[in-house]
Amino acid sequence: MSAATADPARQLQELLIRTEIDKLNIRFAYLIDHDRSGEVAELFTEDGIYGRSTGERSIGREEIGQSYRIRKEHGQRTARHLFSNLHLEFETDRRVRGTVVLTLFAHDGAPPHPAEVFLVADYDDIYQCGDDGIWRYQQRIVTWLFRQPSAKSPLALGAARSS
Repeated sequence: MSAATADPARQLQELLIRTEIDKLNIRFAYLIDHDRSGEVAELFTEDGIYGRSTGERSIGREEIGQSYRIRKEHGQRTARHLFSNLHLEFETDRRVRGTVVLTLFAHDGAPPHPAEVFLVADYDDIYQCGDDGIWRYQQRIVTWLFRQPSAKSPLALGAARSS
């Protein structure tokens, strides 16, 4: 099920899936960047995992939602998540592995802020198409590659289990 397949029907199917996954990543960024992070957990499967390469994990929609509720308690944050370089590996018609690069601008408080990149990270994802035909994250693991020296995440992944 390679993207390099010569079958035009398969190529079209993979293109349609890629479009749905791209829409999912855009929705993820939009919700966080426009103060609607309370809706992010719905972008994951019921048993979805959101974690960091350093080991912190929120498992399931409830824990993921709790992480964003805690994040909101930190006060106003201005952010723009810019995703690029989407690379996909098709496992089945309903399961795809992918990596996308995040370039993040973020500051606490109301804008405007200096135009400085906060961090660059890889998101290694497993995308799953549900019985309802909607693509969601089954797993999303972030690895920070470049960051401002003072950068720390306000997202408390795994906090629901540690409290």
